[in-house]
Amino acid sequence: MNEQLPVELLNDAFNGFRDASRKLEEQYALLEDRIDELSQELAEKNRALERTRRLAAMGEMAARVAHEIRNPLGSMAIFATILERELGAEPEKQRLANHISTGIKSLDNLLSNMLLFASSPEAKLKPVDVRKVLEEALLLARGHEKEDVSVKAEFCGQTSIMADPVLLRQLFLNLIINAIDAMDRGGVLKVRTKVIDDRQRYMEIKFADTGRGIGKEHIDRVFDPFFSTKDRGTGLGLAIVSTVVNAHGGFIDVDSVKGEGTAFTIGLPMMREYRI
Repeated sequence: MNEQLPVELLNDAFNGFRDASRKLEEQYALLEDRIDELSQELAEKNRALERTRRLAAMGEMAARVAHEIRNPLGSMAIFATILERELGAEPEKQRLANHISTGIKSLDNLLSNMLLFASSPEAKLKPVDVRKVLEEALLLARGHEKEDVSVKAEFCGQTSIMADPVLLRQLFLNLIINAIDAMDRGGVLKVRTKVIDDRQRYMEIKFADTGRGIGKEHIDRVFDPFFSTKDRGTGLGLAIVSTVVNAHGGFIDVDSVKGEGTAFTIGLPMMREYRI
């Protein structure tokens, strides 16, 4: 019996060593897998960081180019307006000059969107009359009009709010142009403002068109930069709308039915600190 004891102890020790070795091998394999996962995550993050750096560089370059283009564009706009007036007695030539003015306005709006997207703007708040800003946006939208497309505005109650008028005008302009583009066969764009007294008092501004609508497969991506369902769209218009709303600490909802139209509902806080 005494002679067999050391053999049993050795067997037990060997089995214990074998079990421990197996567990170590399993843990080592798991560790190797985890290292591979971390290496892949690090590589993906490095690629994402490199893309971010490139996008930042492209954004900076785009902003500089936009500024350089805007100066001569302003002169072109002035000359085109003078030309339109001078050609009052020649309707056909005046129509051509009007096309030039429309193209300049489109380019100016594109440059404005590019600059806003590149700068991630902060809202400089001051008392603003939403009605006045909307009228300015409608004036800037001239040239994008279509036959049988009309705009109806309804202002319920107070129209004053603390906001950035420049950013707000660009927001309205983008939504107006977007709505007009969506109404290929004519229609109506209804704009309505009203003050909502909920948990937080805010102004609701709703843009509802009777255009082609947005498919369910695209509805969650409409505010993504560079996403567009239009052949010649830049995908910046609605991205800027979302950026401006966020800069004001507000919210935006979209509701759309394919073939019937789209409604964008914006909520902007009424009481905000005055900022210069």
